[in-house]
Amino acid sequence: MSGKLLAVSLSAVLLAHAQETPPAQQPSDFKGVQRKKLAPVSNDVLRVKLPKPAESKLKNGMTLMVIEDHRAPTITVTLSIPASTYNEAADLPGLADATAELMRLGTRSTDTTRDSRQIAETLADLGASLSVLAGQNSFDVRFTTLSENLDTVLELFADVLLHPSFPQEEIDKWKTRMLSFLQQARTQPGFLADERMQQLLYEGDPRSRVAPTPEAIKNITREKMVEFHNANFRPSGALVGVVGDVTARQIAPKLEKVFAEWKGSPPKLPDLPLRQPIGEKKIILIHRPNSVQTYLLVANRAIHRRSPEYFATTVLNRVLGGGPAGRLFRNIREEKGYTYGISSSFSAGYYTNHFSTASSVRTEVTGPALEEILKEFRDIRERVIPGEEFDGAKRAMVAAFALNLENAGNSLRNAMMAREYGFPADYWDTYPEKLMQVTAAEAQRVAKKYVPVDTMQVVAVGDATKIRAVLEKFGPVEEWDTDGRKVK
Repeated sequence: MSGKLLAVSLSAVLLAHAQETPPAQQPSDFKGVQRKKLAPVSNDVLRVKLPKPAESKLKNGMTLMVIEDHRAPTITVTLSIPASTYNEAADLPGLADATAELMRLGTRSTDTTRDSRQIAETLADLGASLSVLAGQNSFDVRFTTLSENLDTVLELFADVLLHPSFPQEEIDKWKTRMLSFLQQARTQPGFLADERMQQLLYEGDPRSRVAPTPEAIKNITREKMVEFHNANFRPSGALVGVVGDVTARQIAPKLEKVFAEWKGSPPKLPDLPLRQPIGEKKIILIHRPNSVQTYLLVANRAIHRRSPEYFATTVLNRVLGGGPAGRLFRNIREEKGYTYGISSSFSAGYYTNHFSTASSVRTEVTGPALEEILKEFRDIRERVIPGEEFDGAKRAMVAAFALNLENAGNSLRNAMMAREYGFPADYWDTYPEKLMQVTAAEAQRVAKKYVPVDTMQVVAVGDATKIRAVLEKFGPVEEWDTDGRKVK
């Protein structure tokens, strides 16, 4: 589901940080570009009425949502259980991700036993996929299959969900992989910056963790996985989203059958209030000896997904750092040549609420790059965005939204998200209109509120001997090492 900052498997997170190549950007050079306005542009607001899923209630408390799409003989089923990774014990971070990842590596029930190889081969033979994902506010179990194989894959799906065996040999392999990933991750500047920034923004609660410690990995046991699974993978209040070549009348009895004995409610979602922006500047330097680049991460707390300011901040970010057309990219990449890529974003999730921008720059331009970031921050706070630039950003966002409507799966995901967040039934129907209603004055107002300058939280990862004095020009510097220990 959307809006989940850390809702990906732990191994995926660490692999992403371990591959520190700058994100691919569209090959665009905006220097000297003139807008010829040769393409016709309509100022009419896109008006849509999205397909509404057929809804019904299953006997075990799950809500079924079905959108038919018979253009291809495929079906995707997503079971979203209202539970949280933050419900894991404080001394066992990583348990939720471990449980989710290992569920599909072996099952044992009164009728069948499957090992990881059998599960993988069955899915491959049927041209199907199956995944289990632990997130901030839901655990999502999903499969995609050809229509003709629905019954077989649904039975396997239910077996993985209800009867995971958590084989000890698979747990041992997982621990070996994760300890290696953790060791490798600590060599990557992006991981180190994220780790320190999360602790700045969400100090004192589970949101401050981006990865478990090696000690926590070693302490995760099969018994703890079984206990966590039994407590959290429960059906009451869950959403079952189905999209594809099937009707609600066809799929409902199949789901009732495979889940007939599955009952109970997961634990309540944790109470983790979203906090206001931090009121004072902080600059942290992580010393990475002999680094030839500086990884800069600038952030502060901002808005949540239900905020009425969400639309204004979304448009604002499109102008500031939403891709190659954003001001940060055009300035720091195209004009100055300090980096391969830079962007900004508002992480407005269920439990996370921060604004951030990140980039890797050459060591010798650490100071100028940070100054240019602040220059763009100041400009978008102090000067109303010009009409053509502002209107172009809104039209581009509406166009992207319209393209997404081609995929029925996106419509279903939007509908499920609306249910999770308690949005009104017409939320997505009126989404383009709400974007176009945002004014430049509103964008400036939220920029002053949420784009930090005097309250920026900065984490810089690089060679301290070369960049310490540069960073001190922006404020007092707190220094850490790559093992997560404060130096001074």
